[in-house]
Amino acid sequence: MLNRICVLFLALVVALPVLADEDDWDNVAETAAPVQAEPAAEPTTETAAAPAAESVPVAEPTPAAESTPAPEASAKPAEKKEDPFAKLEAAKTSADTTPKPAVGREVPVRYWVMGDSVEQEAIFVKIERDTVYLKRPNADEQKNLEKLQEQTIAAMEESNGQHQEDEEDDEADSVATPAPPTPVAVADTTPAEPEQPQEQAQEEDDGADDDFETALQKEDTRMKMEEIARVEEEIRRQEIQDSIAADSANPFIKIYRLDLRRLYNMEDDEMIDLGLSNYIVPEYVDDEEEMELYPPGSANLFVTSVPAACSLFVNGIPIKQVAPDTIRHIAPGKYTISVMQVLKGVEWWGTAVVRINSDSLNRIEIPVERPSTRLTLNTDPEAVEVFINEVPTVNIMPHYMTDVVLDGIRPQAKASIYLRKVGYRDTTIVTEIKAFMPNLINVEMEPILDDLALIEEQNAFNDERSKRRIGRGLLWSSIVPLIAGGVMWYLAEKDWSDAADKKKAYGMSAFESPDTQKMYKDNHDLNKKGDTKAGVAIGLGVVGVGLLVAGFVLAF
Repeated sequence: MLNRICVLFLALVVALPVLADEDDWDNVAETAAPVQAEPAAEPTTETAAAPAAESVPVAEPTPAAESTPAPEASAKPAEKKEDPFAKLEAAKTSADTTPKPAVGREVPVRYWVMGDSVEQEAIFVKIERDTVYLKRPNADEQKNLEKLQEQTIAAMEESNGQHQEDEEDDEADSVATPAPPTPVAVADTTPAEPEQPQEQAQEEDDGADDDFETALQKEDTRMKMEEIARVEEEIRRQEIQDSIAADSANPFIKIYRLDLRRLYNMEDDEMIDLGLSNYIVPEYVDDEEEMELYPPGSANLFVTSVPAACSLFVNGIPIKQVAPDTIRHIAPGKYTISVMQVLKGVEWWGTAVVRINSDSLNRIEIPVERPSTRLTLNTDPEAVEVFINEVPTVNIMPHYMTDVVLDGIRPQAKASIYLRKVGYRDTTIVTEIKAFMPNLINVEMEPILDDLALIEEQNAFNDERSKRRIGRGLLWSSIVPLIAGGVMWYLAEKDWSDAADKKKAYGMSAFESPDTQKMYKDNHDLNKKGDTKAGVAIGLGVVGVGLLVAGFVLAF
């Protein structure tokens, strides 16, 4: 009797803290009842059999048995069973489907937090205000993660030259070895219950039922184990409910972006830039499906090539037609039409720029040319300034004006082409100039519609560049008058020197003679010519200096 009272007191001590923590014991018991219905069926039969064996008034004080809600579970067999794990999954799914302010894709990622030794997997939502928002994957997303992981492993095996069959055998062996952790998942609750009838059966076979005290101890042990299992089950279910509430309230995993070592997008096979304070993965758009070969319209163009049977290209895009053929239903406008034929393993190209009209017969004949490295630049509008591998400045004039075909250009792996025109936004193109190819580039410039300040700035740029160009021209032109003035001054000095010689010879003569008169006249003429040439030299010098000064002012 004393042992029975001690066991019941111990059960009450275990159950009272749970009763004190719960707000509504009946609701928790009803919530926990459906999942406990199956394992509770076995103890109920035992509980029904036990009083029959104990027809003694000593079993009167049984408060723990009265407070046990297990009979309520057996009294409600018609209720629909609910799984708390299904509630957890439903709460996660509803949290996943809540609308988010950012528009973009949610992609599976692997992330590595500083201080951790391994990477973890999650679903990337966005980066907002230096905070990375992740969430736990649901069932479908988990399957997708596993599929991507298998693809990554297969790609690694392929790159390493390993066989898939050998790796699968190794994986099967590695999965077979760690068998011990499997039974841990349900070791807390139910495994103890089915073992009790076997132990009881063995004890009954030993003849322990003849001893009344032993039977009481068995009954007390069974009731205590049932009470402990019930309390543990209720605690576990309460933890599940708390987890559901926490996930519903905040479904995101928030990590400061600088606390991450890396963030790898598994779906697009690329790293997410952690240097961005705000980022979402953009929606994937299949450009190939939306790309048109050429703008549709009502015009037609008949193309012939020399030789025949050349493939046709419109603005560098193949249209799967062979010349001679008609390009039908194309919009009027300017196009670059190319033909190509492979002769002796080498591509021969021919290119022509044509303007298609909707109300006339459009015909063009394009001969192929000997393979050479060319760069064909066509723009809309025309007369656009072209700078190749050089940024336009006020000191640099444009290299070319479109439309233009540059023959004999040097092949380059990376060439920068700058396009500029007043009234249109400056455009920069980085492209590869392939050897023995036409290298077609078609650019449609973006007009400036609402930024008058930018147009004024472009005009001021052009005015300044024109001034500097004029200044450089004046600087170069000042060289001619300066050199001419120097030559004239040299000739004037020579005449003056000859006149001085004549004068000296005239002074040394003692008698007047025709020779002395001729020397006098030559002296006079030479001085006059020297003075004239000196005046011209001074004038040319003044002009040259003026041009030089004006050139310096305008050019610098």
